[in-house]
Amino acid sequence: MSTREFIRKIKRWAHKRDVVFEVKKHESKGSHRTIYLGDRRTTIPWTNDLTPGAVHGLLKQLGVDDLF
Repeated sequence: MSTREFIRKIKRWAHKRDVVFEVKKHESKGSHRTIYLGDRRTTIPWTNDLTPGAVHGLLKQLGVDDLF
């Protein structure tokens, strides 16, 4: 799964549940974004291939258990 797909799915999940969602790109070096979901946040690498373990970890940090 790519980062764009992951963000799209999280955004859809948040919209259905009326949860505040935001993605921020940092001005510093690197290719990461920060996802804010309600009162939680996580940093996600901007890549075309997120491993299933990475997706699981990101979902756990955001407190999402029913995305798929």
